[in-house]
Amino acid sequence: MTTERCRKYKGFANSVKQMLTREYKFLGGDKIQDMFIHDLLIEFDKHHKDGWKLDAGQVVWWAAHKDEVPGKNKTIENTRMVPVVLSIASQEDLKLRLDGFSAREIRKFKVARILREAYEQDGVLNQADVSLLIGVSAGTVGKDIREFQTEQGVVLPYRGTIHDMGPTLTHKKIIIQQFVRNIPTPEIARRTSHSEEACDRYIKGFKKVLKLHGEGMPAENIASDLEMSKSLVQEYVEIIEDMAETKKG
Repeated sequence: MTTERCRKYKGFANSVKQMLTREYKFLGGDKIQDMFIHDLLIEFDKHHKDGWKLDAGQVVWWAAHKDEVPGKNKTIENTRMVPVVLSIASQEDLKLRLDGFSAREIRKFKVARILREAYEQDGVLNQADVSLLIGVSAGTVGKDIREFQTEQGVVLPYRGTIHDMGPTLTHKKIIIQQFVRNIPTPEIARRTSHSEEACDRYIKGFKKVLKLHGEGMPAENIASDLEMSKSLVQEYVEIIEDMAETKKG
């Protein structure tokens, strides 16, 4: 620990040490307690954000860690979280307004920025988080995300796409649309905030649907055979049919 850290934390460290000695005598001896305090200070440093270092329009928010694996009975209380700094208002918003964009269009860019900022700091937000941050309904946030993704041809990194939670099919559709345009997998992964492994998994599933659809199998049977949702198979079939129309044209 540096001299500066010693000055900064000595009082706090000693206070924790006294509490452990007084209230938690069973927690090992001096060496174990010192190791615990050291780890506690490191954890505190990772999660503490200095409010004076925030720019105007920024806030600190807690997001689920991007590597957190969702579980059937996992609650927010036992989900690994990380603090992220988000720009609720920025110069980008002002520039868009001066350039003639509508309030609705600016909001969509704002939603995209907030989601990307969180992801860059190892966090992923859900639509409810963004709803609370910008003061609109979660339904409105969901609509903004869908429209932005379709208009820009990207996938935004939020819990529905990164953790595959809920009926989020748009990101799979965008990945496959880029695949059929012969965009390399690394570039697809970059554009969609997904790993190459995840993109390859969706592409492999699409190829199976393509084969069975070509053999004349109905979408419902394909979904059953491949253990995919009917909605996902239907999205893939739509892409296949669009490919066929393009070839005819």
